[in-house]
Amino acid sequence: MKKLLLHICCAPCGASVLKALKDDFKISFFWNNPNIYNLNEYNNRKDSAKRYAQELGVEFFQLDNFEYDYQLWKNQSNEICSNCYQLRLKEAAAFAKNKGFDFFSTSLLSSPYQKHNIIKDICAELASNLSVEFLYRDFREFFYAGKNEMREKGYYLQKYCACEKSYFERFHRGEKK
Repeated sequence: MKKLLLHICCAPCGASVLKALKDDFKISFFWNNPNIYNLNEYNNRKDSAKRYAQELGVEFFQLDNFEYDYQLWKNQSNEICSNCYQLRLKEAAAFAKNKGFDFFSTSLLSSPYQKHNIIKDICAELASNLSVEFLYRDFREFFYAGKNEMREKGYYLQKYCACEKSYFERFHRGEKK
């Protein structure tokens, strides 16, 4: 069975992708999400993704010696979605290449709230540049089933994309700065 490294942004999106791929690939999760605003939210999402990996018996990888530093990430990305995707997915593609995975992909492709075409283009370019295969599939049709499954199992469900900008857009709509 081919090995797939799946960049996982959260358990609900991971569940959505697993619904589509579990019979075709040996899947491992890769956690690299320094874009998540604030530390509590970061830990909730990471703990939930790790718990899901344990439940499934799926390997869970993250970068060695990674320390959460939102300000460093913000300074590197300027919170522009394409830069955010690029920074996170570049690590996933490189990890997949270095560890001998046949493919890499991302659970971001399951969310109807993400910029799907930008993610697809970034991953295709990374695959070409790093000589690693990118598995493209549109997983959005599985999004709500995955989210509902996680809700039923008591997993953490976030209320915004991840970054500070999306936090304020979600919780402070209509408020003036």
